[in-house]
Amino acid sequence: EDKAVKRFLQKNIVEQAAVRDLAEASVYEQYVLPKLYVKQQYCISCAIHSKQVRNRSREGRKDRQPPPRFRGPRRDDDKKKAPGAPGAAPGAPGAPKTA
Repeated sequence: EDKAVKRFLQKNIVEQAAVRDLAEASVYEQYVLPKLYVKQQYCISCAIHSKQVRNRSREGRKDRQPPPRFRGPRRDDDKKKAPGAPGAAPGAPGAPKTA
């Protein structure tokens, strides 16, 4: 279990194509469909076969650290933009007038 590749799967119980049909047939106005939560554990050979992980070199296999996670740009960047700057909201004070 220590070497197992663990994956946590969250998906809708109903496929996306049938969600609209269920919403129309439902008696309730705002019913949220529940989700299916599954924790899967793969042995190494099964994880490679199902392309959950890729095989590594002999030296790379000794590395137990997870790969680094890259995050996207922060949402605070929109708030820091000066009025009138490129990308700022139109009609903001100092923004160029469009005639």
